Amino acid sequence: MNIKTLNRNYKCDKKNLKSCGLETDPCQNQGYMGPACKCLCPPGTSGDNCGTLEMSYEDAMLKLLKSYSRKITTNNTVVTTPGYPDASNPALQFDIVFEAEKCQRAVLTFKEFLIAYRHGNGICYLDQLVIRTQVDDVKPRNFCYDEIKLGQVFKSEENLLIISYNSQDYRGKNVGRRGWKAVFTTEPIPGCGVVGTCA
Repeated sequence: MNIKTLNRNYKCDKKNLKSCGLETDPCQNQGYMGPACKCLCPPGTSGDNCGTLEMSYEDAMLKLLKSYSRKITTNNTVVTTPGYPDASNPALQFDIVFEAEKCQRAVLTFKEFLIAYRHGNGICYLDQLVIRTQVDDVKPRNFCYDEIKLGQVFKSEENLLIISYNSQDYRGKNVGRRGWKAVFTTEPIPGCGVVGTCA
């Protein structure tokens, strides 16, 4: 439930409008009139009346909560771990959604991959990169250490490929881990968009 809904449920919105001498709420993009007679804007909006939409609410919250998380749609974009090739970062957790256009698949080609090792029991405790080739991937693949090789390629089933990265705090430690670097491209999905013909 968001703050605007709470204000509406407790009728604070009407109280604020009345005390500000307003009959209608001038705030846009899910903003609302606050007790100081100024629009309170949700993440992703700005301006006196929240009239400037900078990004979707979901993207703004993602940026706020996981500052390195993002959606990438531009072909030939290079992505790396923050600080690459120096993996002495604070603990990180972020997601990147690679989105290709309709009838295109997202392709991620790795140029380097070196993070913490996989523990003897098979679990990546310290660092891991999880790759989902479709949104509802129930068995995503996870990688650590040097398990992704130079030039290794991952392709989405449809137009979305999602990676999730988690790492420990390596600040001030010479751990010999460089992180990872990859390039996002797209390619056509064979047969997509082809309309069958009758004989």
